[in-house]
Amino acid sequence: MQARRAVEALRKPKYTGENRCLPCTVLNVVLVAAVGLGFGALYEPVVGIAAVTVGFGLIYLRGYVVPGTPVLTQRFLPDAVLRYFEHGGPKTTTPANGGDSEFDPETELLTAGALAPCLDRDDLCLDSLFRTSWRSEMAPAAEDLDDAIYRLLPSSFDDSVDVGFRGGAVVTQVSGTTVAEWPSRAAFVADAAGAAALAEVDSKWADRGFQERTKLLGGLRLWLDRCSICDGSVELSEDTVESCCRSVNVVEASCTSCGARIFEAELPDESLS
Repeated sequence: MQARRAVEALRKPKYTGENRCLPCTVLNVVLVAAVGLGFGALYEPVVGIAAVTVGFGLIYLRGYVVPGTPVLTQRFLPDAVLRYFEHGGPKTTTPANGGDSEFDPETELLTAGALAPCLDRDDLCLDSLFRTSWRSEMAPAAEDLDDAIYRLLPSSFDDSVDVGFRGGAVVTQVSGTTVAEWPSRAAFVADAAGAAALAEVDSKWADRGFQERTKLLGGLRLWLDRCSICDGSVELSEDTVESCCRSVNVVEASCTSCGARIFEAELPDESLS
């Protein structure tokens, strides 16, 4: 009992489990291993093994051993490394399409008829008929999220998919592995409704894989001007998002009525003009 209490006293949930900072963990593992090797060389191998065992145990329980690790990783690790390991920062809501850099959602949506040239300006707008179709699919999608996810999946996909929440985000898992995540229920409903609407107008829809579909739907969501849940107005804004060890500027679209995030994407160095 005393040992269990001691372990619980050492544990820091803020920095472990789903909140674990991978760059911090990697840095501490390397440092602990180096210290263990040093102790083993200077004294006895058993001393080095003991140091490594204690260090790894503390990393498991507390997230890191070296005080101030988040600050150290942010200061000394290259941004490319932090971006690669990052789990807590902003997630773009226009998912990658398996590395296909030639896939352009805007062009595909225009070809399908979901987008059309605006009547009052030199830009693209939602086609009026497609807008009506998209909106009509939102209420049914919102009623049953477990059923709605299958609108996004190819007909050949026959595995069971679990839909759940992680904070305000919607997460889908197959056999315990996360395969997709949306920043809010509103974003997920918009995509599920968009999938049903696109299936009616996109001649390529049946042949598109899941990654291509989610990228296309993420692109479509950029044109959402009314919340898919409460019908509130959707507006763009800029914000700074803190992850475990870096800060990034993002552009995000949120509902002004219910606050649901529709999409969020990292900005380049220059901000919106």
